[in-house]
Amino acid sequence: MTRILPTALVMGLIFGLLVAAYMNIFNVPVMEWAIALEGCDIDRAGCAEELASAEEEDPLPLSFLVSLGGQRIGMSVGLAVIGILYAAVFTGLYHLMRNAAPGWSPWAWAAVAGLLGFWGVSLYTQIKFPLNPPGIGDEDTLLARQGFQFLFIAVSTISVALVIYGAGLVNRTKAGGARWLPYAGIGIAYAVVALLLAFAVPSVRDAAPDWLPAELTIMFRTFTAGGHFLLWMGIAFATVGYKIYRERDIHAYPQTPAVAA
Repeated sequence: MTRILPTALVMGLIFGLLVAAYMNIFNVPVMEWAIALEGCDIDRAGCAEELASAEEEDPLPLSFLVSLGGQRIGMSVGLAVIGILYAAVFTGLYHLMRNAAPGWSPWAWAAVAGLLGFWGVSLYTQIKFPLNPPGIGDEDTLLARQGFQFLFIAVSTISVALVIYGAGLVNRTKAGGARWLPYAGIGIAYAVVALLLAFAVPSVRDAAPDWLPAELTIMFRTFTAGGHFLLWMGIAFATVGYKIYRERDIHAYPQTPAVAA
């Protein structure tokens, strides 16, 4: 199982679109709620109640439908691209895991690589930079937020990769009980780097507006984190599962060399 990158990229695209469908089912209603509240022309405090009472009487305005349709399309395209990027990162982490723990099964390599990728790239970043529904936030700080997020993701991903690499060095140079102290050192070193990263990189957070209900934000962040988890694990297990299936198929039906005339 040496060349998994092409398979992983295809799986990243596929699962990016599948997670986009998941987001359309679970997160789009939350986005509808946020867009409706943002575009409400009446008093913000009574906006939710007014919208709920008028939902059956008045059709949604065309601008609302266009905005929501754009969100759906943009989210699908964005998740497809993110899936491809995650697949590339997963490939690197997978190969590090395979070298670090050669006695493990491919499923174990995939599970650990997927979980570490989810933590280092997605979850830890969302803890540092909490997500808000689309349209919520100051446009003047958009570039700064995106720049610091990219820096955070890059350093966090490299840190996770170094942890796997360090564990591999320990496995190759130490035996049995002698490994626990180096393992502890690697864990402490990662914790220090993660904490320094959390405090050193500016968060540039935009305060949520007063009219935004707390439960809306919680739902949006929970569904988004769940979607990223499904994306990572889908890429991991689908890539390895397909490669195992292909290798078994090749071994079961080997190609016979052509006999020269």
